[in-house]
Amino acid sequence: MKKIFFLINILSLSSLSVCFSQDFKANITVDASRVNQSNTEIFQNLQKQLTEFMNNTSFSGRKMAVSERISISIFLNISNYQDNSFEASLQIQSSRPIYQTNYESPLVLLKDPAVVFNYQEFTPLVLNENRVDSNLVAIFSYYAWVLIALDADTYAFNGGDNYYRRAQNVLGMAQANGFSGWAINNKSFNKPMFLNLLVSNESLLFKKALYEYHMNGLDKMTLDPLSAKKEVIKSIAYIQSFGNNGTHRTLVQGFFDAKAKEIQELFVAGPNIDTNGLVKSLQALAPLFGNYWSDIK
Repeated sequence: MKKIFFLINILSLSSLSVCFSQDFKANITVDASRVNQSNTEIFQNLQKQLTEFMNNTSFSGRKMAVSERISISIFLNISNYQDNSFEASLQIQSSRPIYQTNYESPLVLLKDPAVVFNYQEFTPLVLNENRVDSNLVAIFSYYAWVLIALDADTYAFNGGDNYYRRAQNVLGMAQANGFSGWAINNKSFNKPMFLNLLVSNESLLFKKALYEYHMNGLDKMTLDPLSAKKEVIKSIAYIQSFGNNGTHRTLVQGFFDAKAKEIQELFVAGPNIDTNGLVKSLQALAPLFGNYWSDIK
């Protein structure tokens, strides 16, 4: 793979037309290969409706350039289906455009291993912030606002707070309706505990890391790569202080699952900088990517 510095090119100004628009450029895949069903149309229609819901809904109501829409990839892996009831796992990755480039940096990779919902073909999927009648809409709205919030945190320190609160609103309605998957428990991933962390002061170090990594790191890489690399190293130090235990592990794992390759490429390429402390931190935070960290000298 080419190094990041060779991926960076100046954006065309023609792509910056501003309008009130949707928030996402979503690519959604529904995989039902594990389900023994001769009629696959329901899964195709589910994929189509989810794609339309995510791409055609303005969750934030922001005035945005088309180029500012958040690129996301969603993989919904169906494990069981019967009588319009679905069990699945969900994997979501978002990315963020880097200033004055055509490079999009992977922001986070979230994995929800247990998603349960009902889906009736062709029933409209509609966002209503005052009422949630569908667990499917609740799940995707929750993740929409979490992703918008995380994206906003990269542009301003704690900039996503309002969107986390809107995700909380969905969570509360889903719990009030007794939807599956919204109760607090001790499983490895838990939507209420994950969101409780994101709205708490505990998460501020992680949000500081997101901001420093992107605004003072990647966004300035073309102008001053040496200083930008120092800011990326600083951001990793913030994550190390944030810690990798308990619920924190979900955020840290999601960060490195998305960014491990990017970090490796940043520091393999020039200009050279002392990376001894960085490598030790990376090995402690994300040992599964040790093969990447060993390339950083």
